[in-house]
Amino acid sequence: MTNPIISTPHGRRTRVLCVDDNPDMTAAMQLLIDSEPGMQCVGCLESADGLIEEVRRQTPPPDVVLLDATMPGKSAFDALAELAVLSPNTRAIMCSGYDDPAFINRAMNAGAWGCISKHDEPTTILRAVRAVAAGNRWLPGPTHGR
Repeated sequence: MTNPIISTPHGRRTRVLCVDDNPDMTAAMQLLIDSEPGMQCVGCLESADGLIEEVRRQTPPPDVVLLDATMPGKSAFDALAELAVLSPNTRAIMCSGYDDPAFINRAMNAGAWGCISKHDEPTTILRAVRAVAAGNRWLPGPTHGR
């Protein structure tokens, strides 16, 4: 059975921007996203420092940003808050090794649409991107396949 092309509500590929200071992680995410029908990695950043400028530069802007929680430079939480205000149609998923409720609440309060663990299966990450691109929240837990 083949996967149908999943697109955004606008009928185009889901555009995903990856932000992580680990080049191996961004390379893996880029391969994962680009191999999925209906998704396209539109760039990778090594920190949140230039996130807002990159989102504004792209036309159309990314639909989803996969944002590492801990990086040098600007706090991922500060970047989330800015993104939520300055590009409300771009939804962010916080990626982290942490999955305690306090961390998840902090990310969601800062403007994240979802949280995933870097330890999640690739299929779970793709499902989270699809859900968030469609306007749904994604929280870690057994209902989402963890």
